[in-house]
Amino acid sequence: MLKMVKIRKIALCCGMVVCLSSAAAVAQQLAGATVVVKGSLDQVVTVDDVRSELQRMTEQSRTSVLAKPDALQQVASNLLIRRVLAVEAKRDGLAQQPLTAAALQVAADKALSDARMAALDDQNAPSEAALDAYARGAYQASKERFEKPAQTRARHILIDNKGPESLQKAKDLLAQLRGGASFDDLAKAHSKDPGSAARGGDLGFFGAGQMVRPFEDAVNTLKKPGDLSEPVESQFGLHIIRLEERREKSRQAYEEVRQVLMAEARSALVNEARMQKLQMISKDFTFDAAALESLRKPAAK
Repeated sequence: MLKMVKIRKIALCCGMVVCLSSAAAVAQQLAGATVVVKGSLDQVVTVDDVRSELQRMTEQSRTSVLAKPDALQQVASNLLIRRVLAVEAKRDGLAQQPLTAAALQVAADKALSDARMAALDDQNAPSEAALDAYARGAYQASKERFEKPAQTRARHILIDNKGPESLQKAKDLLAQLRGGASFDDLAKAHSKDPGSAARGGDLGFFGAGQMVRPFEDAVNTLKKPGDLSEPVESQFGLHIIRLEERREKSRQAYEEVRQVLMAEARSALVNEARMQKLQMISKDFTFDAAALESLRKPAAK
């Protein structure tokens, strides 16, 4: 009996050593870590815990949380609630349940494999020269993508169409313009288009199909900057139009789109390296057809 008591004491001491070693390991891990929140049972959530959780979010969600102190506190609180429940689950032996143990392994695999892939991405980061070469190749291969359509810039004076008097007013304004009056001044004084009147009737640049058909047809008859149209009727009223400038169809220069293409090149080259790694890992996989088929059947209760 005495021998058994001694054995039990030794076992208990060994157990205490294991527990103390485990506690010491946790304490060592937390040494220097900034604690965000602490619970009544000494479980804590650190800055790194919260950062890890934020990293899992979409950029939009992360930005939203970081902008609101209450939301950030809630994230930390949720993490600690989970941690407390996890401790209780381990205490109750739930970690040994087959599906729970498998879930823990899958979660650990995901965290570690994500870290491994991130490290590989850093190792395989292409040089600036490689990125530029890839980007230039993409630029040459996709000529239509960077084409700029022909555009026209024009001004107009819009008059409410209320019958013959409105048409006469339009003709009077047109006569003043042809006599040398300032289009800018007359547009500010008479145009009913609130979007352009304050800018002297300037509509900026527009492409084919962006204006109503009568307006577009009238603009297309004007040959050179400064040409004026006759009063043109549309569903908005009567327009007097002046051609300002035409831009012919062109292509954006490589330097204009280089940054976009370089970002696309970086993503493409890193993904290519990732795919090579995944293919190398999976090329010798063998599957058990019967095991896969068993997954399709209802689980036994």
